[in-house]
Amino acid sequence: MFLKNSAKIRIFVSLNFTMASTTEIDIKKQVFVKNAHLNNLKHIDVLIPKNKLIVITGVSGSGKSSLAFDTIYAEGQRRYVESLSSYARQFLGKLEKPKVDDIKGLAPSIAIQQKVISSNPRSTVGTSTEIYDYMKLLFARIGKTFSPVSGEEVKKDSVTDVIDYIKSSENNVPFLLTAPLNFDVESFTDTLNVLKLAGFTRLEVNGNLAGIEDLESFGFTPEKGMEINLVIDRFSYEEDESFLQRLADSIQMGVL
Repeated sequence: MFLKNSAKIRIFVSLNFTMASTTEIDIKKQVFVKNAHLNNLKHIDVLIPKNKLIVITGVSGSGKSSLAFDTIYAEGQRRYVESLSSYARQFLGKLEKPKVDDIKGLAPSIAIQQKVISSNPRSTVGTSTEIYDYMKLLFARIGKTFSPVSGEEVKKDSVTDVIDYIKSSENNVPFLLTAPLNFDVESFTDTLNVLKLAGFTRLEVNGNLAGIEDLESFGFTPEKGMEINLVIDRFSYEEDESFLQRLADSIQMGVL
């Protein structure tokens, strides 16, 4: 049996398969390939550490692609597809198991294969390898946005977050709960009628409070660029259960 060692990868090679000892394998830190015999792979066992950059080298025809793509990647894809529901699997088709006895410690895998790409001066590494869409989705799902002005994290506040902020304020501090009003100048009168029917009575126009009926009686017509907010509620914080319920309803209405 020929044993090849390096700092990154250990490969056990034998013409006739000889089972390597697995007593020291930690599947949380290592991937163990047992008896891979696809194409030019001659019944080899491979122990690969995780969270490191691994380079598989060798002469042409030594089985580099067979190990990386046709064995490790193929088995990772097959296991991922098998974890899906039967409804989803019917659209993906059945993936054949690669010629390997077992692979331990393997996670769902993504492969970037070699291919001829067209030369485009606007291409980047991300677009050329088609990993850009995956990275965009990754940053959108788990990324955090920070304000360039305050340096604090930008996040969507829940109703509970708003109530907790109001609770932390001083007693008898008046609050005005408003929401931006999207309006069309030509149909602003119709918008006022809809708001009155919904039970609203006030607007905030460029920082000034005004009654909806007063605006109608004066024939008020807004100009483009005006900041108009709908006044949902006015209150001072009270430690009362009925008030907290009213406050939660008002905040929920403002969020919607």
